[in-house]
Amino acid sequence: MSSSTLFKLSGLSLLIALPLQLLGFVLHPPSERVADVLQPLYGPAHLILFASWMFALLGLTGFYAKQSHRAGVPGLIGFAATMFAAGYHLYLLLYEAYATVALAQNEATRALIGDGPLAHGAGALGPLALASILAFPLLGIATVRAGVLPRLAGWLQVASVPVFLAAAPVLPPPAPLPGISAVAFLYYLAFLGYAVGGYALWNGNERAERSDSRTSTPQPVA
Repeated sequence: MSSSTLFKLSGLSLLIALPLQLLGFVLHPPSERVADVLQPLYGPAHLILFASWMFALLGLTGFYAKQSHRAGVPGLIGFAATMFAAGYHLYLLLYEAYATVALAQNEATRALIGDGPLAHGAGALGPLALASILAFPLLGIATVRAGVLPRLAGWLQVASVPVFLAAAPVLPPPAPLPGISAVAFLYYLAFLGYAVGGYALWNGNERAERSDSRTSTPQPVA
């Protein structure tokens, strides 16, 4: 399989990840309270979000590989951090889809979720759980600096965390409308950035490479 085909498949994966992310949050109940966990859409919503992250995980390899020659060490750090964040989210979403629902269905264990010790993945990463979202701006900055993929793909990732922090005090749980929450906005922007890059991969964005070849070709001496 050629590299161009692999880049196209990576782009397609990132394009698929975005609508799945939107659908997952639209179907997600207003909060993580026991009453909302017991709603029938709680588990399926997290499984859809899990599928979104799976497609993102597949696509981000091409997203990084396309620009790795110009992203340098910041790009490598951003990519590694994003892979770490993706792995954590895959664990967390499966935990919420199955373990949290099982705990909510048993009266003896309901107090362990919501604000209890087994909520939100049982605090597996501690403070690193929140810090994992810094992977979005890290890879975004590297994308903007590399200039291989559209810079909008990077800026959207960079904007995701500030928008989340600004929206958090304004939109505390429960969500006022389906899909409207500070956490949702964080992922909407990050995944929109991935999709912008994915669209460029799907179409074959060779602008930066052509520009490099022009500047590197020796010019005739007058």
